[in-house]
Amino acid sequence: MDLLKAIDEKETAKKIEENLREYRMYKLMANEEKIPKITASYTVEMPNFSTIKSSTTENVAISNIDSKREAECFLERFSKAMNKLTFIERKLITRAYLQDDPAFNYEIWAELNISESKFYRLRNKSLYKLALAMGIEVYKEREGA
Repeated sequence: MDLLKAIDEKETAKKIEENLREYRMYKLMANEEKIPKITASYTVEMPNFSTIKSSTTENVAISNIDSKREAECFLERFSKAMNKLTFIERKLITRAYLQDDPAFNYEIWAELNISESKFYRLRNKSLYKLALAMGIEVYKEREGA
């Protein structure tokens, strides 16, 4: 219980909202890939006696693979964390944050058939549970540390 008291609510809320924005961004970019430059360009370069060669096409391919892997890891971690929430918590977060056109708070609490005050308590609880499940909670600084 002392662990939960040590969580910095404001910073944790900022962190989870950043992750929710990141989720939407990765979902938007899911099929986008950088296109390698195929136009010839002429530059004066110093001779390189190294056996390592590099091209823009290779660099773009490597970048695409790295960014795709990063997105897949994030989406998998996010999905596992969302599955740890209850059905109503998942529905609330999905409607409020993850849809292309998020619903207004009053629409969500009417849809879930709960009061306004219960909606806000449930939303905050759901966001903290998601932050804990993702391992992104922020703790308060210890005094005198």
